[in-house]
Amino acid sequence: MSARDVVTATIKQEHYALGMVMAVLARLLGDIAERRGEPDFALFATALYYIDDFPERCHHPKEDEYLFKALRARTARHNAVLDDLQAEHVRDAQMVGYLHQALTHYQGGAPEGLERFRAAVDAYAAMLRDHMHKEDELLAQAPDDLPEEDWSRIAAAFDANDDPLFGKNRRAEFNKLYLRILNLLPSKMKAPLRRGDRE
Repeated sequence: MSARDVVTATIKQEHYALGMVMAVLARLLGDIAERRGEPDFALFATALYYIDDFPERCHHPKEDEYLFKALRARTARHNAVLDDLQAEHVRDAQMVGYLHQALTHYQGGAPEGLERFRAAVDAYAAMLRDHMHKEDELLAQAPDDLPEEDWSRIAAAFDANDDPLFGKNRRAEFNKLYLRILNLLPSKMKAPLRRGDRE
């Protein structure tokens, strides 16, 4: 794989992981709303911890500092979308803060707590899908804008990321969330995750 392919694959995998966590969270809340499940507040908190921890600590900073910065240095043709993406990184952090607040209100028994938390999850998931789609389009348009040495530097930065939920060194606090995700996935989607466990 070229360095550019490594960058693209890593970003897409990190997007997939985030999307999967949001999908499972939405599914669990839907089950509760339809009286097919009970709230597991510890699991919800772990999902928000992951959403807060990994993207904010590794994913977004690496995009901002390496990929976006390199593109801005080489060409101005992506500046408008880069401005949007970086503004969305700021908005992402604000929305995650609201998710934590909505979960606290739900857990505390606030009126309409489930509905508010579920609406916050749905709004964040929609924003995230749109944001990741823009980044995927940027990656598809950018290959010729950066020389190989730039892609190599970006690939090295992303290679240092270690997803605490789906990475090689999954952290213990995410085990329950990982197992819940695994149990909710269709069989054909479980194999890649289980292969990762064996590596």
